Amino acid sequence: MTAWPVLALAAETVAEAPAVEKLGDGNDGNRSTPVHVIELLDEKGDAIKVDETRMNPVSLKQTCGKCHTYEAIAGGWHFHAGSGKIPGGRVGEPWVLADSETRTQIPISDRRWAGTYSPAELGISAWQFLQYFGSHYPGGAYGEAEASADDPVAGLRGGISGKFEINCLACHNADSNQNPSDAALQAARQNYRWIATVSSGLGLVKGTASELDDLYDPWTESKIKCVYDKGRFNSEDKVAFNIVRQPPANRCYFCHSTQDMETAGDKEWTRDQDVHLAAGLTCADCHRNAANHMISRGDQSKSNAGIGSISTLSCRGCHLGDETADAQATRKAGRLGAPRPLHAGIPTVHFNKLACTACHSGPMPAESTTLARTARIHKLGLHGKHAVNMKLPHVQWPVFVRGEDDKLAPHKMMWPSFWGTCKDGKFTPMTPKAVKEAIGALIKSEQPRVNDWIPLSTETIATALTALSAQIEEPKEGAKPEVVYVAGGKVYQLSGEQVIETEDPAAGPYSWPIAHDVRPAAQSLGRDGNCRDCHSTTSPFFFGTVTVDSPVKPDEVQLRKQVSFQTISPMFAKAFAFSFVFRPYMKITVILCCAVVGAVVLAFVLKALGWFSHTAAEEE
Repeated sequence: MTAWPVLALAAETVAEAPAVEKLGDGNDGNRSTPVHVIELLDEKGDAIKVDETRMNPVSLKQTCGKCHTYEAIAGGWHFHAGSGKIPGGRVGEPWVLADSETRTQIPISDRRWAGTYSPAELGISAWQFLQYFGSHYPGGAYGEAEASADDPVAGLRGGISGKFEINCLACHNADSNQNPSDAALQAARQNYRWIATVSSGLGLVKGTASELDDLYDPWTESKIKCVYDKGRFNSEDKVAFNIVRQPPANRCYFCHSTQDMETAGDKEWTRDQDVHLAAGLTCADCHRNAANHMISRGDQSKSNAGIGSISTLSCRGCHLGDETADAQATRKAGRLGAPRPLHAGIPTVHFNKLACTACHSGPMPAESTTLARTARIHKLGLHGKHAVNMKLPHVQWPVFVRGEDDKLAPHKMMWPSFWGTCKDGKFTPMTPKAVKEAIGALIKSEQPRVNDWIPLSTETIATALTALSAQIEEPKEGAKPEVVYVAGGKVYQLSGEQVIETEDPAAGPYSWPIAHDVRPAAQSLGRDGNCRDCHSTTSPFFFGTVTVDSPVKPDEVQLRKQVSFQTISPMFAKAFAFSFVFRPYMKITVILCCAVVGAVVLAFVLKALGWFSHTAAEEE
C-alpha cells in the first residue's frame, strides 16, 4: 500500500478565514478589480526575462503567492483533496475510475462519503491519481505531494514533470485565450509544470515529459522547452492579465457541466440553461468564498454554518430569507432580486419533507430515468486529438432519493462495479490495472474493444474469482479476505466451485444531489396546485423506474421503482396516491357538507334572533 504524505491545510470551514498577511488577501472595500500587470516568476522564485535564451515556465505558486497566501488557498474546497484532514460536507460528485474491459466503475473520494472509496484504499498514489483524473483537476494537493519512499517511479517522473500547482488562472483569468482543454492535454503528457503557461496562452511547450527517460534532467537538458509569446511582455518584462474576482460561469462549466443523453448530439441546442444564469446571475454570485477559498455550496444547513451574513446563499434562504441571520436585510426574502414564492395551495408539510430542488431542478421526472454524462467523470470539454467519448460509467438521473437532511431531492446515481476483496463486511476494490495483471486473460472478451459494458457471465466470474483467491496469501493473523465481484447492488462470491449472488446494501448505488439546472417556477412540479404531478398512481416521482446497471446478465434487465430509494413503503405510497383519485369528489362533498352545516347554523341563528326580538318586544 502506498504511503501518503500529509499535506498542510488551512481553515476547514467558511468561518475560519485566514488572517490578512499579504496584499492580495484583503479587500479595502473598493469593488473594482485591481489591475494585474505583474512580473512572472518560475518555480525557483526567479523572474522570467523575455530576452533570456532559456525561459522556464511560470509558477503561479510563486507569482500569485507574492500577493496572496497560497497555503490558505490550498486549503480551499477545490484544492484540499488528498490531504489527511478534509471536511466531508454534503455528499457530492465523486471521481470515478471506469474501465469497460474489467467491467469496473468505482466512485472515489477522500471525503469519507458513504459508498465511495479513497485512493489510498485502492493503492492509488498521488502520481497515479493525476494520471487518472488530471484532465479536470485544478491543481494542488495530489499535484504537489512528495513521492513516498516506496514509490520510486513517482520520484523520478515527478522531477521531470514538475509540480501540478493550483492553476489560479483557470478560474480567475477572464481572457478568451484561457484554454482548459490545453491544460488537460498537458496533464495527459505529464507536462505539469507547464500547464499554467500553455493554458493561459502565455506560451507553448515543445516536448512531452511522459516520453522522456527516467534520468532526464530538466534543468540541464533541453529536450523539452518553454517558448513564450514575447508580445505579451512589456518593456519591464511584466505581463498584463485580465484577472477577475468572480470567475465567469464559462470557467465553472469546464468541470461542472452535465449532458443529458436524451438531448445529446444534434439535440443539444434545445436545452435551456439554468434560470438564474438566464436572468443574469453567475455561479459565483451564490457560490462565494473568502480568501481561504472554502466555497459556499448552497446548503443552508451546513455550508454556511456560523456565517449569518451569507446564510441566505441557498435556495430557501435567498427566496424566503433567514429569520436567524444577523443582518436585517438578510432576514427578509428577495436576496439578489429573488422573487418570494407564495406556494399557494401547497401544504406546508412539503417544505419539511422536500428539498427545493425536488420540484425545481434537473430534468422533469419521466417514466424511466435517462443517462447523463458529467464533465469531470466523462472528461467532457476536451477538443482535438485528445477528445474522448466515454460512455462509462453509467450515470442515471433524476432519481428521487431521501438525503442526509431527511428530504427528498433529485439525485444522479451510479451503481459501483469492481473486483476486490471483502473482510469483516468491508469491500476493498482493485484498480483496473491490478485486475488486468491478475486475471486479465480470464475475463478478456473476444469482442472488439467497445466503449460500454461488455457482458460478463457468472461462469467467467467463477473462473476469475477462483484465480484471484489462489493469488491471495494467507495472512499471519486473522482470516483470509474473501474475493468478490460487486455489480448492480449484488455481491458475487465463491461457494465451493460455484458463484452465489447476494444483495448487500454496501454494494448499493452511490448518489449525489442535483442542484442545477433550475427550471422556472412555471415549469416546477405542483404548479398551480396540481397535486397529480406527484400524487397519482402513475406518477414518475414515486413510480418511475430506475434501471439496475450491471454488466452481469445484461439481457435480464432489473428495474426498481423510485419509491424504493425514498424510505417510504411502496404500498403506502400507492394507497396515498390512489386517494387522490377521489379527492376532487371529496372536496365537493366537504364543500356541500359545509354548506349544509352552514345553512343549519344560519337557521338556528335566525331563529335565535327571532326569539330575542320577540322577547324584547314583549318586555316593552
